[in-house]
Amino acid sequence: MSVKSVAMFLLSCLSLSVFLGESNADGNSNVQVTFYAMGDVPYAAEEDILLSEQIFDLPGDAEFVIHVGDIKRGLPLCTEGVYRKVAEILGKSAAPVFIIPGDNEWNDCIDPAQAWKYWDQYFMRFDQRWKHGLLVERQKIREENFAFVKNQVLFVGLNIVGGRVHEEQEWKLRHAGDLDWVKSSLQRFGNETSRLVIFGHAKPAKVHDDFFEPFNKVAEEFGKPILYLHGDGHKWIYDRPFKAKNILRVEVDQGGKAPPVKVQVTNHPTEPFVFDRRNGKKAS
Repeated sequence: MSVKSVAMFLLSCLSLSVFLGESNADGNSNVQVTFYAMGDVPYAAEEDILLSEQIFDLPGDAEFVIHVGDIKRGLPLCTEGVYRKVAEILGKSAAPVFIIPGDNEWNDCIDPAQAWKYWDQYFMRFDQRWKHGLLVERQKIREENFAFVKNQVLFVGLNIVGGRVHEEQEWKLRHAGDLDWVKSSLQRFGNETSRLVIFGHAKPAKVHDDFFEPFNKVAEEFGKPILYLHGDGHKWIYDRPFKAKNILRVEVDQGGKAPPVKVQVTNHPTEPFVFDRRNGKKAS
């Protein structure tokens, strides 16, 4: 074999290995990360059963799962058994589960302080139940806020909720902490990040302006695709309501009405986030 032939053979092997290394289970070489998202579930006894089935039926390509808050309806009391029950259901997932707070299980409870103790006991650092190998960072002042990088995608979980403002000063301080966590995460990981995914519970409203208005500037400076994925509203929304047009907003279906949505983060130049609602409905 000539030197030229050997060189061509080695080049073809290298190209093949790069292609195989970038491909995922779907055979899509653009996919960087595949995860599943749910929220606002379970709201009733029948949804306890449904959630258990959804967890059991999660496809094998799930690299992790995110629950974006509201593990109960707003009306029932925030008793410890509710938190224990949902933690047991989510804990049966084969893929690691991350969870952030919702208003129904915290600030809308009769006693938010006691409700937070329950959330802390059953859901803080919930992902550590699995040996997933992800290097998860936690904010010192608010450990429920997390961040990690996987395949050049930065994932950030925030305590930003809907519902009533139970303590105005707490809201302002928490939103300021959320913004600081996004900024510090980008400062630390921005150079190795091509996409940013932020998980929050709240559907953006005026009471969240002190977070989202300055976040627009942060997003514009980042300049790369951003996904804000949240619950709270119960109906699928796919739009760009923010001033920074590199932010895509998606509100997940209420978990009692649809299965967890499949989300793929890609390196495609015009389609960085791909969704499969897995219920026969369009994902845009």
